[in-house]
Order: sequence, then C-alpha cells, then structure tokens
Amino acid sequence: MVTNAFRHQRSVLEWGLVVCIAAAAAACSQDGGGGPGTGGNVGSGGANSSGGSNGSGGANSSGGATGSGGAVGSGGVHGSGGDPGSGGAPGSGGGNGSGGSSGSGGSPAGGGASGKGGETGNGGNSGSGGSPASGGTSGSAGANGPGGATGGGNGGSHGSGGAGGASSCNGRVLSLDKNTAGGNDAAKARVEVDFAGSSDLPTGATDRTIEFWAWMPTATWAANNNTTFFYGKLPSARNADGFGLDFGSPSGGMGTTDAFTNAVFDNDNQPSGVSTSPAQWVHFAMTWDGTAVRVFVNGVEKSAKTASGKVLMTGGTVLTIGGYSEENSFFNGYFDEFRVWKVARTAAEITSTMKKTLTGNEAGLTGYWKFDDNPGSMTAADSVTSAGHTAHPGMLMASSAGNMPTFITPSTPSPITCP
Repeated sequence: MVTNAFRHQRSVLEWGLVVCIAAAAAACSQDGGGGPGTGGNVGSGGANSSGGSNGSGGANSSGGATGSGGAVGSGGVHGSGGDPGSGGAPGSGGGNGSGGSSGSGGSPAGGGASGKGGETGNGGNSGSGGSPASGGTSGSAGANGPGGATGGGNGGSHGSGGAGGASSCNGRVLSLDKNTAGGNDAAKARVEVDFAGSSDLPTGATDRTIEFWAWMPTATWAANNNTTFFYGKLPSARNADGFGLDFGSPSGGMGTTDAFTNAVFDNDNQPSGVSTSPAQWVHFAMTWDGTAVRVFVNGVEKSAKTASGKVLMTGGTVLTIGGYSEENSFFNGYFDEFRVWKVARTAAEITSTMKKTLTGNEAGLTGYWKFDDNPGSMTAADSVTSAGHTAHPGMLMASSAGNMPTFITPSTPSPITCP
C-alpha cells in the first residue's frame, strides 16, 4: 500500500530532479538538498529570509528532516546534523547568548531538536553593554540575532551608545587667568555673591561645607597668594570671624593647604597629597561640623583643626569666590561647580557627588554656581532649584574691564559627568 507520505516524498524528489536539470549550473542533487530554499521558514535575519520551508539538507540528506536553516535561524528546528543535530539541548548561548534558546545542537548529543542558532541569535535580547552602557537595551545583534526567529538590526533596539549612562557634562568654567600667581595682584578678578537678607550663607557656628573644583597651575600653590574663597567681617576682624581657604608653602614638590579661619582654627601648611606639577584639576572641600574645621582634597580628609571649648564664629558678609581683598590675594586659575551647603558633608558624601552635576534641590544645598554661563555674561547664575529659594547670582568683578573673569571652555575639562 502506497502511503500519502511516500507519494509526497516522491513528488518532491521528482520536482527536485526537474529543477536541477533545468538549472544545470546549480549545485544540488536529489539526496543533497531540501524542498525549497537554503534557509528555513525564518532565515538568517528576517521572517522569511534566504531559504524555504526546508533547508539545504532536505528530506533525508545531510540536513535531516529540516536542514541547516530550518524553521528558526541558520540551524532551524532541527540542527545541521539531521533530526539529532550536533550538540546538546541548551548548547552555547541560552536565552540571550550567542546561540539562542537552544545552542549549537539539539536534545541528544549527536544532534537534536534545536539546531545552531536557536530562537534568539547572536546578541540576544541583551547584548554587549546593556541599557546604560554602549550597546543599548539590546546587544550588538538586536532583539534576535543573525540566527534568530526574526533577526534584528545590528545594534539592537538602541544603537551604539545605549539608552542612557554616564556622559560628559563638563562645559564652561570660570577663568581668573588675568590674576597673577603671586601677591599684590593688580587684576583683582573675582566673583562676589551677596547674601544680604538671606540665611543661605552659613554664618556664626552653623554647620557648613564649601566645595569646588580648581584648575591648579604649578605657581598657584603659593603661600597666601591665591585665596580660593573668603567671607567674614573685614578688614580687622578676619582673625575673629573669617572663613576661607588658600595655600601654604609647597613641600618636596607637593602642595599644602591653609584653612583660612579665625585664629583658633587656622591651620597652615597642611599636606594636600597633590603634586604641584603638572597643572591639574583638584577638588577642595572645607567643612565645619561643630567640632573641627576640616579640609578634604579630592574627597580625602587631609587636615582637621579642633579646639576644646572654642566655637567657630563667622560674620555674614559678601562671599568672594577667587580672592581676599584685604591681603590683595586673588586666585590664578579656573573654577568649576562651586557649592555652598548648610550641612557638614562627610568624605563619602563629598566623593559621591563631586564628579557629577547636581539637580539643585539636594538637602542642605543653598548656593550652586556651575559657571556654564555664556561668554560675555557679567553674572554667574545660582543653580539651586529648591522650592522657595531666592537665587544669589555672582557678580563678576575686577580692577578694570580688561581684567574681568570670563567663562571659557578649557582645553582640559573638569572631570564632571551627568548624574
């Protein structure tokens, strides 16, 4: 009795013979090829790519029931070694790996139910990099790779660069390069921030943190000649209630700091841990926590000055960024990301945000100058965004118009990234 299956097989073989005779140059035979195409129902990329319902293996040839290509990917439902393909059930790759749901072979060792490629091909749903890193949500071969059910573009749902991730946010900086590295500075370039009528500037004995990035040329590490910031009563009461930071004398090629406060907490010539050469960006933070005045350099506490029974006293005056006029000491270099907090930040808190821009509404933040203002602007915008905050723009000042601070894009940007 001739079965329907046999009739079907015979008709397929006859049809294949006719096709081969008609296309004499084609490399195929009755036993070496499949019914249609060289791929599968789902070819090497798309829904119906290069191939037909049965791959180049054909009904009984080297491709097995469904040849190399098959129903899914370049290996198909059945692998390149026939009904039992080459490999095992899970094989190399997996759900999102380089092989797919079933790897380079099928269920039994010498072949199997799932061939080379699998449901998700090279790259899979999650490729190289992931959502924030380079590669995007899906990897380098997309939702389904070259051997997958529907293929996918090279690069995934999101191309090279990903859906997000850290990127550079450094823009302009404040340049005080008209100042000289030594004392008796004729330019007097600086920024003055008036907090009149506001409690946003930490005064008296309230906790505080002043932090910023500074571009430090070698000559800027000069004792008492390059004050980074200062506020407190002037002129004669500085030793009673001033609060600021400048530098001590270099030692062995290393810079030192001077916590510039009332005499009880003044702390000269403290090691910074930073070489004076080459010129570089350095992060400074100065805090008062009710017990000690502390200086942090690049997020590391480098000095602390305590005094039993004594309390810090700071007058409420204009905050000068980049100078102390009473000693004619003005900073020669650049500033970026200058921040005032009414809390004493720890080393861990400082390092967690010092290389990131802020949203502006962080708890305790009362002054924030990014210095990304347009060149030619005469003010530096306060970027605090907390509800009810009154902005405190910084006024650019100097001894003459030709010595004014400027907003520039430096050749060596500060190490700031987006949050």
